[in-house]
Amino acid sequence: MSLTKKVVTTYSKSLFQNVVNFESSDNSKFDVTKIASGDKFVPDVFIIGEELLLIRSTLVSSKKLNEFFNNPTYEEAQKLDVLLNIFPGLTTTMKSFLKVLCERTHLALLPEICDEYSRILLSFKNAVKVKVITAGSLQENYADTLLSSLKSLTGSNEIILDVAYNPKLLGGLIVEYKSTAVDASILKEFSLFFDGI
Repeated sequence: MSLTKKVVTTYSKSLFQNVVNFESSDNSKFDVTKIASGDKFVPDVFIIGEELLLIRSTLVSSKKLNEFFNNPTYEEAQKLDVLLNIFPGLTTTMKSFLKVLCERTHLALLPEICDEYSRILLSFKNAVKVKVITAGSLQENYADTLLSSLKSLTGSNEIILDVAYNPKLLGGLIVEYKSTAVDASILKEFSLFFDGI
């Protein structure tokens, strides 16, 4: 494991664990009205995950921001100011986390930290991501059957489908989970048929 990967994993795990510990020490549950009223509230691991995803998508989608954050000639304080100006409504927990990254000159690692945090969240929820490639849209009754089959196959409570469309499949679907792919497409059946001739 590379040094950067270790640093990213450490940040992600410590952020997650701090939020979980803070949640369990506070008796009050998350209440949307506390956000609207401006009262202090305890963010849960999912709110922190959403904030990380917003920051990640902003940094990754903007070429100029990406270059700015990866350029070591700019001060970390400038980078932190840019983030806080783009996202003025971040939770206190996230602001504190960003300040720690700023002090340690690791703000450029935010996209990787977000990816690792998302993996931790999936494990926490006992959820898995499964990629499904289809030739057309999934019918609702077929999607329900597919989801229940995938839940029993993976042993998870929740399935997050990443659906992609490829009309070249002609019909059927391809399911990718971890490093395994199950090809149940008509295109594969045709290729097997013509290979046998």
